[in-house]
Amino acid sequence: MSANKSSGKKKKKKDDQEVPIESMKVTLKPVFGIQPRSYLPVIWGLIIILIIFLLLFLPGIKHNGTFLTVQTLPSDASVIVDGIRLGTSGDEVFVPQGKRSLTLRRPGFVQSEQNIDVSGKIFASRLFPLKVKLTVILEPEKGYDFMAAGVRDFAHWSATGPQEGRYAIPPVLTRMARDILTSDFNGESPGVKLTEAALPLSIDERQLSDIFRAQFMHHSHGAPAGLESIVSFINSAALDSFDNPGNYFPALSLVNDKHLEQWDLNSTAENKKTAAAYLAEVAEDNYSNALSTLSFPALLLGGRKFITIPKTTFPIGDMEALSSGYNPRSGALPVIASMDTYYISAVEISNKEFSSFIAENPRWSVENREKLTADNLADDNYLSDWSLSGYPTGTAGNPVTDVSWYAAAAYAEWFSNKYLKGSGLTARLPREDEWEAAARLNRAAENTSELSDFISTVDSADRGTLGIIGMAGNVREWALNPFRVNENLFRPEDGTPSYQDPSDTLAAPDRPVRGGAFIDSNLPYPAAVRGGLPPETTSPVIGFRLVAAVDL
Repeated sequence: MSANKSSGKKKKKKDDQEVPIESMKVTLKPVFGIQPRSYLPVIWGLIIILIIFLLLFLPGIKHNGTFLTVQTLPSDASVIVDGIRLGTSGDEVFVPQGKRSLTLRRPGFVQSEQNIDVSGKIFASRLFPLKVKLTVILEPEKGYDFMAAGVRDFAHWSATGPQEGRYAIPPVLTRMARDILTSDFNGESPGVKLTEAALPLSIDERQLSDIFRAQFMHHSHGAPAGLESIVSFINSAALDSFDNPGNYFPALSLVNDKHLEQWDLNSTAENKKTAAAYLAEVAEDNYSNALSTLSFPALLLGGRKFITIPKTTFPIGDMEALSSGYNPRSGALPVIASMDTYYISAVEISNKEFSSFIAENPRWSVENREKLTADNLADDNYLSDWSLSGYPTGTAGNPVTDVSWYAAAAYAEWFSNKYLKGSGLTARLPREDEWEAAARLNRAAENTSELSDFISTVDSADRGTLGIIGMAGNVREWALNPFRVNENLFRPEDGTPSYQDPSDTLAAPDRPVRGGAFIDSNLPYPAAVRGGLPPETTSPVIGFRLVAAVDL
């Protein structure tokens, strides 16, 4: 028994011994009677052919064409091949072999279209691809206003408010200046007018940089930056800052604090903030004194009641927020506002009143909604609750809503022509300063939580000291002037209005809405609340009222 165990152990030990690899032998067997020495070269040859095919032929078969680079003057044109946008001029894009349609598109320039015959290459196209460069000079489009388009794009990017340091924004005004130089533009060149239009739209130093780059390009006529051109531009800017200090020194408030500290300009930038804080402290006394010393008589115009706001100077802005230690909302920095006498409607325009306007101006009827939308004068929700027969039953006294800024402005023009001819007065939408001064003098509610959370008729909404109704929280209201977020920051120190004319080609594209609405359950100090919307926008919480003022 023990002998058997011993022999088993010896056998196992022998089996476990490693065999040297040198002594191992692998013998390939014939395949279908073919000896290995015959089929191995064939296998290796097929592998080599496959590798060559995969590397040198397959890429060209799958992508047979040319890498095309289109250079345009000006740059940044869209490169479109057979109706598909492939990239921007300067990019290298792949175009398949064959006859193709090449389109180059750039705002402000005539669209370039041409047919191209694209070559192809199959062999070694990955290693040695076909590459072709094409240069095209785009012709300026007649009548295109580069400055207006530049300011409009600048306003749109400012309105997005991307956070500084996290997101980049395109230098649209720099591009505009380059386009003007490229196109031999014969109109008014960028200058103080551009600065005045763009600065109140700026939200931080990224926009300021874009403005001054555009001004430098204009000043140097597109020449590369050099010592002489830089010194010349600085001297020009310095002279302009003395002539127009209201354009430059307030802009320091938009510069990063670290940069202001480096340039030792902290005290200059603080001037506006200090003045704003002082206004916030004295605002209550200012309005109380006005109410006790001035007269605000009512008068009838076109059968409607208007309240007189006499010529005087008032502080406006988000003073309550600043006094509470918060930043002003939506750029509503407290400033002094000087205004001539005007008359503000005691109530918002009602459905019934707007219906009378439509009866004489069918262009603005519900039936014409599709045309108004196509003309960008309203959106799809224009008068959405109305039918072809008019406003909903039982809502005659409600404020008209779902009306665009354009519709409200058209109503004001109709009211002027119908009721104010020969009076020396013109009806229009209120400017922002006029709306806010009236709301503050009227002692509008300090918080919408005090008001109804349902829409009220125009004569039963919140009523104030002067008898003006619905300024705190019935519906928000359109204002006249183009909306620029930092309008107050660049208002002249004497308080005169610096609002743009809505018809100005450089006017900002959005329009202001002011006040609170019945949907706002807890909105503090609605008299200071402002925002901007595209003028074709309609909303069930936006209406309007009129002011009448002396013709200019």
